[in-house]
Amino acid sequence: MKSLIYLLLSIPFALPLISDAAWTEKAQIYYLKVHSNGVDVRLRGFVNPETEVSCVSKNTFFLINDDSAIYNTKVSFLLSAYMSQKTVKFSYYGCEDDRIRLGSIRFHDE
Repeated sequence: MKSLIYLLLSIPFALPLISDAAWTEKAQIYYLKVHSNGVDVRLRGFVNPETEVSCVSKNTFFLINDDSAIYNTKVSFLLSAYMSQKTVKFSYYGCEDDRIRLGSIRFHDE
């Protein structure tokens, strides 16, 4: 199981701009909404403090459905974090459709 988690964590979830990304504090996912364009996600207690990433929504992340093979892996990762109620950290950068563009996800032990 640990090797599967390490494999998932090593998959590059981010675009080249991710090195300039901000990171959330560790928190639980409390909201998921799947639609044809992607997945909306919210973290408990998160409100975006970054001035460089100034989206209309201050608390909704957006994982874009880019029809890549990795998209399904990203969604599975989000679902497993949600169902297990493990704390996670998100990296994020820029805006997409007025929401915060989700870069990468990592599990974070308490």
